[in-house]
Amino acid sequence: MNTIKLSLSFILILLISFSNFAQEYSESNNQFNSSNNTQDLQSYTTRAVIYEPKYNTNGTPYENEDFVMGSLLGENNVLVSNVVLRYNAVRDEFQVKKSLNKNDNNILAVIKKTDLFVKMGTDVFTFVLTADDGVKGYFNILLEGNKLSVYKKISKKYQEGEKPINSMKSNTPNRFIDDVKYYLVNQDKEFMELPNSKSKRIKLISSDNRKELKKFSKTENLNIKKEEDLIKLVEYYNQNF
Repeated sequence: MNTIKLSLSFILILLISFSNFAQEYSESNNQFNSSNNTQDLQSYTTRAVIYEPKYNTNGTPYENEDFVMGSLLGENNVLVSNVVLRYNAVRDEFQVKKSLNKNDNNILAVIKKTDLFVKMGTDVFTFVLTADDGVKGYFNILLEGNKLSVYKKISKKYQEGEKPINSMKSNTPNRFIDDVKYYLVNQDKEFMELPNSKSKRIKLISSDNRKELKKFSKTENLNIKKEEDLIKLVEYYNQNF
């Protein structure tokens, strides 16, 4: 099973103190506009496969087609900063350019390594090798806790359209289907997929403390099907049990 080594303190700096981090490594910081940054980027990238839109297709393989400012991170340090990234959710691949001004001929793909983290905007992603339960790929770290963490898996699937069986019906276009799943990750790095049911989510967080978690959820008016409220409940569990 893959072991994620990114330190808790480093993740907290990235997720909580983003404004200071962004200022330090902003695009205006000339330290990262040198040829050294270009050489560093080449060390962590490979050739990218660029999606060519197909006729009669709805959607895109990218989480967001626009590139966003970001960085490539090591376990406790910034490896490459002041680059722009986007995520191909079909190929489970981060694409990167040196700047927004570069054309698509300059797009590269980030090498998939467990000790190479991707920071895109305010989000931090970690790459997980195949675990015992078959979980693998890039995950968005929503919460890194001392007992439980919350990870988000963003995927897309391509579905072929259907031709009409007669002239009375229209074409069904090809389309990309979004698939988002949430996982709890314990201290042993075991991934537990969160069900859609609120009660089952609470039970998965802690069956022994269900009553207290339900009470907190009700008091705080949490809807733990929502990402931000799910994080609040897991934070509460980490801090109180």
